[in-house]
Amino acid sequence: MGRYTTVQAYADNNPNMRSVSYDQATGKTEPSSSTAGAGAVKPEKVDNPYGSTAGAGSGEFHVYRHARSREMARMAQLEYEEKQQLLHEDFEKRKHEMETEEERKTAKRRKKRMRGKESKMRKKNMKLGGVGLQEDGTGGENLEGGEEEFEYTPTHRQIENKGDNDDAEKIEFKNDGSFLEMMKKKLAAEAAGTAKQTNNGNERGDENDLKTESKETS
Repeated sequence: MGRYTTVQAYADNNPNMRSVSYDQATGKTEPSSSTAGAGAVKPEKVDNPYGSTAGAGSGEFHVYRHARSREMARMAQLEYEEKQQLLHEDFEKRKHEMETEEERKTAKRRKKRMRGKESKMRKKNMKLGGVGLQEDGTGGENLEGGEEEFEYTPTHRQIENKGDNDDAEKIEFKNDGSFLEMMKKKLAAEAAGTAKQTNNGNERGDENDLKTESKETS
């Protein structure tokens, strides 16, 4: 093979290329009547597209490297923005959940305060109206809410229960832990009263005996 060779830089089925024979292109044959006035055939210049290694110079690799760096930086920026967007959406979601929970707790505390105020107003109005308040094991204190619940007692029920509560009202003992001490004092007082009555009876009997003896001697 000689020093100077020719290389075909286009495909045979390329529609953009003219269908000209080699002899006609080199001028060995006479041109036809249609191409007689055109002179010698001038083939089109072939420009290698970007990325082709055919006829690539020494700077093509650096151009490719810079283009690749720009593309990688663009993809990294897209991934960063997507990550930030996901973090922002997660933050907004948690914020909404916390706000909803806080609003629920606030509403619950508000209702509790309103129930307390309403209970105090009911108690005050019922007290002014002379309606009794029943405070027992079930209606005295609300363990869950920490507030008093009042039960309305009709007047006829109050009259019926008044007789049953008379004996309970007569009890003088207080529920402060002094029951035993008060019972001891009461028993001691009863014992002292019994002893005093016994002494009085004995003294009266002695006086009667003395009177009887004096009458007999006289």
